[in-house]
Amino acid sequence: MFSRYRISLASVRLFAGFVLLSQLSFPAEPTVRIGIQQNISSFRLRSSEPFTLEGTRTRSAEFSIVIAIGDREGTYTRSDLEPRMAIEIASDTIMIRPLDSVVRVDPGGAPIEVEGRTYRGDVEIFGNSRGTMTVVNELPLEEYLRGVVPNELAPDAFPELEALKAQAIAARTYIVRNLGQFESENFDICATDFCQVYRGFGTEHPLSDEAIEQTRGIVATYEGEAINALYSSTCGGRTENAENVFQQKVPYLVSTICHYRHPEPQPFQTSVIYSNWEVGLLGIAGVENFSDAGRFLGIADLEEPASMEPEVLAPFIRSHFFQNVMVESDVDFLQAQGVLLPEGPNEISDVLLRLIEKKNAFEWQSARLMSWDGEKLNVRIGQEIQELELKPDVAVFRRIGDERIPVDQGAWLGGEGFDLRIVDGFVEALVYRPNPGNPSADRYSPVARWQTHRTREELDTAIRSLNIGLLEDIRVVARGLSERVVRVEIRGTNGRSEIAGSRFRTLLGLRDTLVYIDEERNRRRELLGMSFYGGGWGHGVGMCQVGAYGMAIDGALAEDILKTYYRGIELTEVY
Repeated sequence: MFSRYRISLASVRLFAGFVLLSQLSFPAEPTVRIGIQQNISSFRLRSSEPFTLEGTRTRSAEFSIVIAIGDREGTYTRSDLEPRMAIEIASDTIMIRPLDSVVRVDPGGAPIEVEGRTYRGDVEIFGNSRGTMTVVNELPLEEYLRGVVPNELAPDAFPELEALKAQAIAARTYIVRNLGQFESENFDICATDFCQVYRGFGTEHPLSDEAIEQTRGIVATYEGEAINALYSSTCGGRTENAENVFQQKVPYLVSTICHYRHPEPQPFQTSVIYSNWEVGLLGIAGVENFSDAGRFLGIADLEEPASMEPEVLAPFIRSHFFQNVMVESDVDFLQAQGVLLPEGPNEISDVLLRLIEKKNAFEWQSARLMSWDGEKLNVRIGQEIQELELKPDVAVFRRIGDERIPVDQGAWLGGEGFDLRIVDGFVEALVYRPNPGNPSADRYSPVARWQTHRTREELDTAIRSLNIGLLEDIRVVARGLSERVVRVEIRGTNGRSEIAGSRFRTLLGLRDTLVYIDEERNRRRELLGMSFYGGGWGHGVGMCQVGAYGMAIDGALAEDILKTYYRGIELTEVY
């Protein structure tokens, strides 16, 4: 634990842009032992270069647990059976060791691969109290961070150095405070999101490496102690007090609005505007008649139908646009497909639009706006950041609810959700969902706002462990400053139970406790299901990781970010 190391004052000085007021001194950079596998019965080690294992040089080794009964025949009790560690290093060479042995692997000139992941440093294998094997990776703390930071804040998706520096300091602070957390298991820290996500050498990234190097040895402290540097993906606009989530009040883990300085929205305009969404789709496709529709759908040299009467139009459409479909009635088929209406006139524009939509000819890509300078868009599509230009006559629609409203001008700030039609690297059409007023710094997260639905059956299954029967009602008893659910009462047919918001989130499988509930009932007031509307992803305490990225875009340095989310801290060099 952190208290093992002495505390000493150091003079005020600048280091990598940080003002260091005090120094908690380590004798040297600590070594970290990570439990990368904690309950495994068999696995393989391998490397591209020979490594040393039990005095033997090899490139691979197969570990498994075998049962030994000695060399005598007879009948045995269960207590006579002894699990042993078997290590196969060649087809005809197997080492047998007691399960409580510690087998250390000294790497050669390349990382060691364990269960498909590669790791720097040394590897140890030993048995545990569960009768299985534990695999530990041991390496210097800064090298450990190289396998943590890019997995906690992906540099490809969130490429802002100051945000990654803040993440590096938070991750370093977490491990410094929690060294020895799993001492009884003979390692310091686990490799999952229960601790910090650590995935080793294969996930390292140059940008996160730079962030780690520029902040080397720096941790966040409060009154001379390393803080409990909690963080989560997305806070939904505001973080929460620690006591409302973890039932422990912490002076530096208090509710904080997620923002820094928002830049001014940048205007956009286009030379074309359509009267409505439907007309716009046909305009984007350049479709006015069936010949145009054929071209758009890859059918060459298509002529026009002789008539718009269903008896004439239906065979024309079916034979040209659904050539592989054999039906008894072309009219019935196209009415069933929704291309032709069973009653009323079939206007050509309406038929063309329904035909194009039915054929799924428009390829829209979902994106998140990362920045807009008035000329070029930087958008995240999946995990990739792309720079795109708008065509001068780009078709722009503003989405409000299910409505798509044509616009020829407006402004974007960043964080807006886009549906894009991209042709030859240019945006030909887009639909955007505007940000709410004064959007938060985590606006770039796809889960800054979310909604999900649970059926009655799913709800009953979710609360089964409470032993209160079938669900009748859910009532929020208390909320925190961020509007997160702190306590909730769940009433069932056989009783009621009041539980913490964190358990409620787990039971219902929700992304966050920043959630509001909408009941669905029939006329007899019977519960049919519930919709959950919320924001954020995670526990919402401490640093908001996507918010850190948004703050960095808005001009914040790593120190600004950390002191926003961790109230009253200092940044301290400890080695």
